[in-house]
Amino acid sequence: DTLMALPTVFIGLLVYALVTSRGPLGDFGLLFTLPGIAIGQTILALPVVTALTATAVESMDADLRTTLLSLGANRRQLVLSSLWEVRHGILSAALTAYGRVMTEVGISMMVGGNIKWHTRTITTAIALETNKGMFATGIALGLILLLIALTVNAVASFLRKH
Repeated sequence: DTLMALPTVFIGLLVYALVTSRGPLGDFGLLFTLPGIAIGQTILALPVVTALTATAVESMDADLRTTLLSLGANRRQLVLSSLWEVRHGILSAALTAYGRVMTEVGISMMVGGNIKWHTRTITTAIALETNKGMFATGIALGLILLLIALTVNAVASFLRKH
């Protein structure tokens, strides 16, 4: 669970060190690219998804496996039934990770460089516009980000109920 609290700026610094021209992944040209940002976002999201999914699996009814085996379930059916049982926990883990990634600025700024029409994300654009004194633009972008978040949550809520 400790990795869930990794500061995004630290992850950005780590990924920057890996993908810079002198870093071990420098030959791949990932610095100031969307794939470079995606690597950082994945490192940010993975501990969240792992920890929350593990919690969901650990909270699963211990008798489920025994019951399924006694009913003649094979290994594939056992896995699929177990995944079905913890589907809400997995969805919550994915939403939590999405929320953390969606609001992140540090990794995107450090690894992506906030290059207009290339690596600028909504969150880095909000930071830039606010720093330039364009508060209204920052608010408008923030409202767009909020609308996206509400839409994702509405879809997730629909999936949870159906």
